[in-house]
Amino acid sequence: MRIARWMVPVIVGVVVTPISIGVGSVLLGTSDDSEAAGGDVPTPMSTELKAGDVGVPVMYAKLLRDAAADCDEKPLTAPVLAAQLKRESNFNPRARSVAVDTATGDEGSLTDPRSAQQRAEDGKTGEQPVEDTLSGGGTPTAPGSSEVPSGEAPPDVAQAARPVTRGIAQFSDADWAAEGVDGNNDGVKDVLDPADAIPSQGRKMCGLLRTAEQHPGYRGTPLELALAGYHMGWETVERYGGVPRASGADGETYEYVKAVVKSSSQMVVPVGGDVAGGWTLPVEGPAGTPYHQRGSAWSTGLHTGVDFVIPAGTQVKAVGPGEVVTAGAGGDYGNQVVIRHEDGTFSQYAHLSEVKAVVGQSVQGGTLIGWSGDTGNSSGPHLHFEVRTGPGFGSDVPPVPFLRTKGLIL
Repeated sequence: MRIARWMVPVIVGVVVTPISIGVGSVLLGTSDDSEAAGGDVPTPMSTELKAGDVGVPVMYAKLLRDAAADCDEKPLTAPVLAAQLKRESNFNPRARSVAVDTATGDEGSLTDPRSAQQRAEDGKTGEQPVEDTLSGGGTPTAPGSSEVPSGEAPPDVAQAARPVTRGIAQFSDADWAAEGVDGNNDGVKDVLDPADAIPSQGRKMCGLLRTAEQHPGYRGTPLELALAGYHMGWETVERYGGVPRASGADGETYEYVKAVVKSSSQMVVPVGGDVAGGWTLPVEGPAGTPYHQRGSAWSTGLHTGVDFVIPAGTQVKAVGPGEVVTAGAGGDYGNQVVIRHEDGTFSQYAHLSEVKAVVGQSVQGGTLIGWSGDTGNSSGPHLHFEVRTGPGFGSDVPPVPFLRTKGLIL
C-alpha cells in the first residue's frame, strides 16, 4: 500500500500507537544494500498463527487463516499477513493516515508517536524516524518519492498529492474501489470492517505474489517483491527492478519489507516444543454434575454445563486463547468470566470466589482468570464450566465433545 514518510496514523483525533518492531540489526547478507530486504531473517519453522497478547488479536486470527488459505501461493501465510497488519495499523480497524502538516500542537507526537522504548527497539532513539510506522495503500501512479531515481533527494512533499489510507489493512479509496471485497457477504464492502479488509488484503497479496513470480530476475524473493508492491505499488518494484535499495529515495519501502519479514517469524507458535497459549482444562479436579442432567435446581430443568468438584480458592484458568467479554457478577452464576475464542465459540466459568480477568483482556490457554468459589445459585464450592455459541445464557453446547476436539479428556 502506498504511503510515504510524511504520513502518520490517527483515529478520529487519537494518535494510533505504532508497532514496535526492532529494525536496528542489519538483516542483509552483505554490506551492499543491493541485496534483498530479507537477508538473514530466520524463516518461520511453522505457519500456525500465534494468537493473544504475544501475537495477533484473537478476533482476527480466523480471518487471517482463511485469507491465507484462499491463496494457492505458498509464501503467503497467516503470520505474514498478521505481520503486515501490525506494521500497517497495529491491528486498529479505524486507523487513518493524514499528512504531517495537518497536525498541530502535539510537540512532535504526530510525527513520531512512538514511545521511548519503541524508539529504542527500533534502533533510532533520539532521532526522527526514517518513516512513519503506519504504512498503507495508495494509488500506485500518484506522484511521490517513488518517482525519484535511487540516490536523489525526494521531492518536496507539499508539491505532491497524498492519498489517505484507512482501515486495518490501510487501503486508499482508489485501491479499495478496485480491490475491496465483501468478505462477510453482508452486501457492503466496508474498508473499516476487518471482515472485508483482511480478505481484501489476502487477495491483493496473492495477486502480487503471482506477478512477482513472473520476474525471477528482480532483486528480492517473490514475497519481498509482493510486500514492496503492496506498500508502494507494483510500478515502484518495476522501476527499481525489485525491492528498492535502502540508501535510495524509496529506502522506507526497503525498511517496510525488512520489518514485515522479520516480524512474521514472531507471529508463529514454535514447532516441537511447549506451546504457550494452547488448550488446557480449566482446573485440576474431577468432573461432577454432567451436561444436561435434569433437576429442579436449574431454571430450564437442565444443567447447562459441566461441574468440576474442587475446593474454594482453586485457580481457574482459561481453556484456550481468546478475549474476555464478561468479567464480574452474573446473577445465578455468581461471579463469572466469559471468553470469546478465535473460532467463534465462548467458554464460561461460574461461581467464582474472585475474578482476576478484565473485559477486553487477551488470554492464552492456562491464563489465570480467577479462583473457584460458591457464589450465586450454588450448592457448594465448585466450578461450573460451559461452552457456548454466544456470550449469553441459552446458547450452551455439549462441553465434553468440544474439549475433546482440543485434545482434552475429562
